[in-house]
Amino acid sequence: MAPQLTAAALLLTLLSTVAWAAGQSDVDGFSAGIGVGLLHFDLKEFNRQDDKLVQESGWLPGIDATASVEMNRLQASIRAAYYAGDIDYDGQTQSGAAIESSSDQKIRDISALAAYRLPFTSTPRTSLYAGGGYRHWQRDIQSVGSISGLNETYRWWSAQTGLNLEWRRGANLWVLDGRLTRTLNPRVEVDFPHTFDSADLDLGERWGWITELAWRHRLSPRLSAGLKAFYESWDLGKSGLETLTVNGAPAGSVFQPRIENRNYGFIVDLRHHW
Repeated sequence: MAPQLTAAALLLTLLSTVAWAAGQSDVDGFSAGIGVGLLHFDLKEFNRQDDKLVQESGWLPGIDATASVEMNRLQASIRAAYYAGDIDYDGQTQSGAAIESSSDQKIRDISALAAYRLPFTSTPRTSLYAGGGYRHWQRDIQSVGSISGLNETYRWWSAQTGLNLEWRRGANLWVLDGRLTRTLNPRVEVDFPHTFDSADLDLGERWGWITELAWRHRLSPRLSAGLKAFYESWDLGKSGLETLTVNGAPAGSVFQPRIENRNYGFIVDLRHHW
């Protein structure tokens, strides 16, 4: 419960800050929007010899909410997203037993960014930004025959920095965004139903990146609609070897393999402008 409470407290603080800023007299603009999205989730796990153990892939529906405020050349924005669904699981256990199953995925993501628009008069309008985020990802691998499933909960903070380019023509706005990410203090809690005690493993920090291409159209002075395509790359390093226990007594060992996560998707949203 602690990670969820921490993320919720962060979101409430950011929302309060943006709402306060929106009421200040020198604010140039404030907007908030909500949309629906489709995320194509693709994950691979690799053993210590870097051979592929597991691949999971499939589409996850979700919702995506944003809020932003502009003051002179500065912009602050927050985003919260939730994606969930069942996807295909194709792989093997760490002991080599083949598995074809499914996994239930739930991804909660919060991020906050602060941007500075460079004082260029020519197009595109260019902004540099930095910020951070928090991801809480639940992965429920379903049992198959005599092979028990696993419930895994991943959580990590991230540092993010990037470049945003905007082209405006009439009521239309095109946006190209690219950012570099770094996972911070990633961990996974593994629950073994009816077998071993749960295990909490430290994972390796890794670099990643996100790119987005968006189009937005003004429907009225106060309302706009948008379409965004995105691609994201997240990696998590393997854990160390940890002792498995049953009722506190040693009963074996476990480690979390290295993970490569390559996702892409689309978001359609409506945004209100003040």
